[in-house]
Amino acid sequence: MMFEITGGILAGGRSSRMGSNKALLEIEGITVIERITKQLSPVVSEMMISANEKQDYLFLGKVIVQDSYPGKGPLAGVHSLLAAANTPWCIVCACDMPFVTTDIFRVLVDAASLVSGGLQTDRVQAILPITGGRIQPLLAAYHRSAFPSLEQMLQADKLRMTDWLDHLRVRYLTEEELTQQSRVDANQALFNMNNPEEYKHAKQDSGAS
Repeated sequence: MMFEITGGILAGGRSSRMGSNKALLEIEGITVIERITKQLSPVVSEMMISANEKQDYLFLGKVIVQDSYPGKGPLAGVHSLLAAANTPWCIVCACDMPFVTTDIFRVLVDAASLVSGGLQTDRVQAILPITGGRIQPLLAAYHRSAFPSLEQMLQADKLRMTDWLDHLRVRYLTEEELTQQSRVDANQALFNMNNPEEYKHAKQDSGAS
């Protein structure tokens, strides 16, 4: 029986550094958000998109949720996804990771399933990968028990993801764990594009011209 978990993509919007909407950039003729959707869909029981420009994502045919705290960045997007999720756990993925794979998502699902099946269920509220020596809060699994503290952070206008994580009980997945369990290069899979040069590199790495 499949472990029930929600998948949510943070669509964001126009990026000042990229100069356009990262989610809608194309690699090999497919938008980045479509690539992520196709990889995430097989391992989740429901999927939704966090986006304030709803019309831009109707083509995906997924539930679209809007921020209750608009203009407050990714923390507000995670808030909207946890509020709408119909399962205890939600996998959150930013829209700028063109190479993330189903196998990477499956590692997060398995970790959430494991802590839900034992005594740790009262302790672990977030499951975060670490790649390149940095935590990856925008490709992670969050439990609904983390929602109240998230609400408090937004109400206090404290918008740094790391500040919120300081209030949570976190299980970290090392790069070695991710690579071993997914059998893909975790550092490459979690590559994210922030500017035109990185987008160019992503297209080159994928074989797109």
